[in-house]
Amino acid sequence: MKPYQKFDALANGKIDAFVTRHNIDKNYRTYRPQKNFGDLSFDFQRSNLELDENEIAALSDQYMTFSAVGKFINISYNNQEFSKTVLENGISGELYRFEGRKDKILIEHTSANPTGPLHIGRVRNSIIGDTLSRILSKYGYRVTTEYYVNDIGTQVEALLLGTEIFGKENYTESYRRIYEDFDSYKAKVEEYMIRAESGDSQFLETSRERLEVFLRDVLTDLERLSIRFDFFIWESEFILNGSVREIITKLTPLLKDDNGAKYIESGKDKMYLIRSNGTSVYFTRDIAHHLKKSSEYDNSITVLGEDHKSYFKKIDTAMEILGVHNVHALFYSYISTKEGKMSTRRGNVVYVRDFIDEAIERAREEVLKRRTDLSEDEVSEISNRIGIAAVRYHIIKYSPDKPVTFDWQEALNFEGDAAPFVMYSYARSKSILSKLDKETELVWKFNEPEGALLKEIARFPEVVEDAVRHSRPDKIARYSYELASAFNQFYRDCPVLDSGEHFQKRIEIVRTFTKTMEELFQMLGIQASDKI
Repeated sequence: MKPYQKFDALANGKIDAFVTRHNIDKNYRTYRPQKNFGDLSFDFQRSNLELDENEIAALSDQYMTFSAVGKFINISYNNQEFSKTVLENGISGELYRFEGRKDKILIEHTSANPTGPLHIGRVRNSIIGDTLSRILSKYGYRVTTEYYVNDIGTQVEALLLGTEIFGKENYTESYRRIYEDFDSYKAKVEEYMIRAESGDSQFLETSRERLEVFLRDVLTDLERLSIRFDFFIWESEFILNGSVREIITKLTPLLKDDNGAKYIESGKDKMYLIRSNGTSVYFTRDIAHHLKKSSEYDNSITVLGEDHKSYFKKIDTAMEILGVHNVHALFYSYISTKEGKMSTRRGNVVYVRDFIDEAIERAREEVLKRRTDLSEDEVSEISNRIGIAAVRYHIIKYSPDKPVTFDWQEALNFEGDAAPFVMYSYARSKSILSKLDKETELVWKFNEPEGALLKEIARFPEVVEDAVRHSRPDKIARYSYELASAFNQFYRDCPVLDSGEHFQKRIEIVRTFTKTMEELFQMLGIQASDKI
């Protein structure tokens, strides 16, 4: 049993016995309070019981101290007993183990049209999706990641036409030129759309072959951020395998006609499924896609920009009609630049590849300020890891629903809430461990600075569970910063290598901190370095 689980269970047992003695309803609220109010609080404001301070204090034992403050009972866990439990959990590895879960979860993220290299506005989708999948995997779920490739639609057909006319070498420029004079090419684009949406298998096969080349551009950039996918699914598959026809058949009793076009009515909304020419729309194929998810997984989460909320509400409505309740979306706000919102159609973009290059170059400048003893290869490796970590961390540390303005100075901060800071704290702990030349007896006696760090380490399972429950990967980033800060305080207050009888205990504390950071880095997609 993990530390807080064990001690919380003991505290709850005593409170249960207390309310039973007083024959009152168990209508109190339990929560983790701010640090200066202890480790666990029970809120009895909904009860008529007047808490007797002496009676509450008498509940105290070797494991915890009880105190009454108005209608609240605050409990503080004994530093010696709690710290020992945490360190034992860390040494055994129990702290990092989660129950294996049978549920299969699908995370669909990125799914950008392969109409150009990925830009930083879209990469937040990728980083959120990848980080969330890592967290869910750590928590014990069987997680699969998916990229949904749109190989049908106006943008895709415009890209294909543009590369035919202007050449595929610079396909982004070819795509842009089509949109500069779209009216001139509209008829041809619509012709391509009809061929695709009607299930012209030869046309779709040729399109996919060409699009795979452009898709590789996106995947190469994501690979640099340690983002990979388990599989890819193509939109056209749902036309070719008959899924679209099955959807129409299932929904036929609800379909209404609009001059040959077919739609479902939902309140004041008309959700069109079939055009007047008989071809399906994107919405119909997306319904088929989500039905596939629902049939193959216990739960699915699609990471989407906030501008897709109204669209996904329509998907929700369609799923409700079809009796499906296990498909969900996680929405995020966008990354802004000084130039405003980005668009590949207008050419007003900051590409991820250029952004990563700049991050690495800026990280290199910071490394050279601090280290003059490294070889060129070492500087290059460390700069690469810091730069990429800075991008991932700075984007993920904000709640998905909050907009992000990328700030280089903040992202590369060695002294604040940023990747270099948490990576440096880890490197400091690794440096201590690299200097070990002995093993001594472990003395199970803890002072306050040691206990403060161990108490922060003990939060690890709860933070992971909280991040999972609320789909909030930012909580992992925030905790890594708080844990690194606690370690730095421990490092200032507690000598390790020259600590006499405390030596082995403090070494084990440092090892446990190091292991905890490695678990966090894995979830955050950060490659640590011992030499920062």
